[in-house]
Amino acid sequence: MYNHRIAKEAIVHDLIEYLRSLNQSSLIIGVGNPLRGDDGFGPALIAGLNGRTGIRLLDAEEIPEAFLDKAVEMAPDKLLIADAVALGGLPGEAALMPPESLGQKIAISTHNLPLLMFIKFFKEKCPNTEVMLLGVQPKGIEFGKELSPEIKKTIDSLVNILTAK
Repeated sequence: MYNHRIAKEAIVHDLIEYLRSLNQSSLIIGVGNPLRGDDGFGPALIAGLNGRTGIRLLDAEEIPEAFLDKAVEMAPDKLLIADAVALGGLPGEAALMPPESLGQKIAISTHNLPLLMFIKFFKEKCPNTEVMLLGVQPKGIEFGKELSPEIKKTIDSLVNILTAK
């Protein structure tokens, strides 16, 4: 019989291990619109990490393509893109996924250039960089709303993991 609790614990364990593997050679890009509720997850994560970690950070808001050259210039070993994604889970649930799986999920953000295109262009310039997506299930993305309590709690947890020594 399949045990969902154990499967979920394994996924969380893998996420934590990956986040702990990030270092000064890594880059986290936060993507999303802070004026649209939980769509602001990526920029809010970057704000929570700012000044608290040696990991390089970029807040791309809803225009990651404007930061493509800067990301390429940094030539990170690992690139983690943080964004709100319709995962089909509960609000605040996080998932670490390879970019190829993004086509099976729906990016919530209002990016001018779809993330898959950004990743494709980035990988052409930095083929040796490991690229992963940190997707978080939003509760709501209505204009003028703040982050939901669920997303705030997830951000706090992620910041604690990423800043733990």
